[in-house]
Amino acid sequence: MTLAAAVLAGGRSSRMGRTKALIHVDGRAMADRVIDAARSVGADPVVVIGGDPTELAGLSAPVTPDLHPGGGPVAGVLGALTHFDGVADRVLVLPCDLARVDASTLLPLLEAEAGDGFSKVWVAAGDRLEPLCAIWSVDAAARVRQLFDSGERALHRVIGELPHVAVTVDPGGLVNVNTPNDIPR
Repeated sequence: MTLAAAVLAGGRSSRMGRTKALIHVDGRAMADRVIDAARSVGADPVVVIGGDPTELAGLSAPVTPDLHPGGGPVAGVLGALTHFDGVADRVLVLPCDLARVDASTLLPLLEAEAGDGFSKVWVAAGDRLEPLCAIWSVDAAARVRQLFDSGERALHRVIGELPHVAVTVDPGGLVNVNTPNDIPR
């Protein structure tokens, strides 16, 4: 089974006021920290989906255009599954703004997925469900596309339409950085 990873960077970063993927935490761009975490659990290849390719060119993974710009997280997941169709069996989908994600956050997802031939999504749960930190079976793409085409934009509802498992992980690795006040010092 092949695991790829997609780091979603297509959001507007309106609350942050600048591109979140490029904000430095402990000397590294947040997106690069997320890319490193994905690689540390064996994801290969890893791509960044969305955002301005010129602006994000310095990141440590290639940037792939968003198939549905402005379509939100469901569009990002659909883009990731479409991008890796025929390349990988599973895709670790992560947002670019998880400043503290690391292997210890992600390994429980891989452990839950191993040997589970029924589920299509393994989603991280700390204090609450984090729909943008999940492993997706590539064969879920058709259902995700159907839901997206019907107008569904809530990722938690898309996950609810598929066989899925909520996987308990350390909530410290799931902290999103959405505003300047959220940036770890």
